[in-house]
Amino acid sequence: MATGRGRPSPPQQPANASNTRVRISVISDDQEHVVKLANTLYDGTLQRSLICKAKALATSGEVRRCAPVILVDHWGRTHTSASTISLRWYYDNGLQTFQETFNIVDKLPCAAGVEHGGGTRNGGSRGGGGEWDAMLRVGVEPCPDGAPPSAYPYMSAPSDRNAQREQERRKREEELRKQYEEEKEAQVAKIKEKLLKKAAKRG
Repeated sequence: MATGRGRPSPPQQPANASNTRVRISVISDDQEHVVKLANTLYDGTLQRSLICKAKALATSGEVRRCAPVILVDHWGRTHTSASTISLRWYYDNGLQTFQETFNIVDKLPCAAGVEHGGGTRNGGSRGGGGEWDAMLRVGVEPCPDGAPPSAYPYMSAPSDRNAQREQERRKREEELRKQYEEEKEAQVAKIKEKLLKKAAKRG
């Protein structure tokens, strides 16, 4: 559809941009402790959510065997999984939790030659490497509107970066992060209490 004289309408942007880093936390319904997945990628092509084995086991949730499946991420890399885990998860800047079945894989390596927004290049290595904690499938619930900057575009580093501006930006983000981390403790406690009440009713 066009507007004016032959001008195309601007495309609708998805709530979560493809290939975006987000901070989430997960908890198993029958457990009390929350596991933070600060290095999570929203992948715009994955049909199922993935979680690395170490983080899945850290939740102490029930791991279920399944028929082996092969999933392809937006880089075209394949991930083979033969087990799943059902977890509730939430954005670190939101209060609502969502149920999700994650396919478990041994590792989720980051691609080389790219950078996490916010200045962390592949977990701190300029030559590539590092690992994701999890990858969210296409179509998951979007990050809350009006949230603080906890989602960073996954991008290549510009060659002409202004070091001073970058340092100031990181400082502001760190101040925001500390402020919201303080508020998160109370929010996490409310979520845990709600889940424990649900578990008690089912028991």
